Amino acid sequence: MTRILVTDDDDDIREFVSFVLARAGHDVSTARDGAEAIAFLTAEHFDLLVVDQHMPHATGAEVLHALRQRTPRTKALLMSGDHQMGTDAEVADIQPHFLRKPFNLTALMVAVEALVGDETAPAVATA
Repeated sequence: MTRILVTDDDDDIREFVSFVLARAGHDVSTARDGAEAIAFLTAEHFDLLVVDQHMPHATGAEVLHALRQRTPRTKALLMSGDHQMGTDAEVADIQPHFLRKPFNLTALMVAVEALVGDETAPAVATA
């Protein structure tokens, strides 16, 4: 079972992502902002961090920097509606995978499966 921390200050997105991942068989914890995410990452081990970039108390990039200092091998998926994030110097050295907002269930599961290779993720149908 993959342990995942989902962090987003938008309640709807955080609840959607955590619900989808839990239904796929993952052990999911949630954090409402960057500071809460850093506290979780300090106290517990996660296999994957799914984190929004634009949050109060610490950006997604700041959370990822904290993660890399503690557990450099933990996978990370950075969510953002800012389409320039992939080229932003703020995240260049932490090399997260990106999920552009808005996204749907299929895009989320494809991104998570690519990172954790979990067999519990649903297969994606192609037309």
